[in-house]
Amino acid sequence: MDQLTAMRTFRRVVELGSFTAAARSLGLSKAAVSKQIGELEGHLGATLIHRTTRRLSTTEVGNAYFESCIRLLDEFEAAEAEVRNLQAEPTGSLRLSVPNAFGVTQMAATINELSQRYPKLRLIIEASDRFVDLIEEGFDAAIRIRTDLPDSSLIARRLCTIPRYVCASPKYLRKFGEPQRPEDLKAHNCLIYTQSPTPFDWAFRTGQGRKTVRVAGTMQSNHGLLLMDPLLAGRGIALLPLFTIEAALKSGKVKRLLTEFPTDDVSLHVVYPQNRHLSPKVRVLVDLMAEHFAQSKPWGEG
Repeated sequence: MDQLTAMRTFRRVVELGSFTAAARSLGLSKAAVSKQIGELEGHLGATLIHRTTRRLSTTEVGNAYFESCIRLLDEFEAAEAEVRNLQAEPTGSLRLSVPNAFGVTQMAATINELSQRYPKLRLIIEASDRFVDLIEEGFDAAIRIRTDLPDSSLIARRLCTIPRYVCASPKYLRKFGEPQRPEDLKAHNCLIYTQSPTPFDWAFRTGQGRKTVRVAGTMQSNHGLLLMDPLLAGRGIALLPLFTIEAALKSGKVKRLLTEFPTDDVSLHVVYPQNRHLSPKVRVLVDLMAEHFAQSKPWGEG
């Protein structure tokens, strides 16, 4: 007796409530279905189904076995599907949402490599700082940079931490002086990055606990790169993620400020809808993102 086949047959008989309907569904004869159920009962040493001329019902033991069959067969099919997905070559369209500045400055190499590795994959990349609804808008995945993620039905893979630094150009500091404490920022012109979790409330960790300072300034933008020119020109102080300012920090064009009062880091995530089986195209994206960004300090120390 093939026990797995017999379990599938038993499940179908119970679900359809009829040997005849189960036989039709499985492409077998009614006699073959009856034989499989009889062999299964003999193997288990228990009656699973009460048969009468009018109706069919499961015994108490049969009902418990039916529930176990559902769980075991579903797990078996999931394992098979997972193996098939791992071996399948990704094809079709992969629609991905990426944040503007991060997508432009950091994602090009990843996207190019994804395209080279999987030539049958058609990539559709939307660079935008809006918070897209993956399910409603038909996105396969999104890259998100946040201090935390809201609860949702999405799966989130955290890849790495991205530091954020307060900085200004030497030109600005020569003209307006350097703030020594977080509260000194109230007297300075600040360049506001509106994609920050709290754009106008800059939080710092101090020896006395967490301190939040309300800042203001003459310029704000949802695109960090648009703040770089005014930052370099000495127009104000900015709080930006390290990947945006790393080159300017290394070249000395901007200076990191308030180093004794760290700000909150943000985290890089790839998120995707929760499906029973992760599709090959999303799986290869997640794996490549982890390969490129899942490091403790992928952008150095700044």
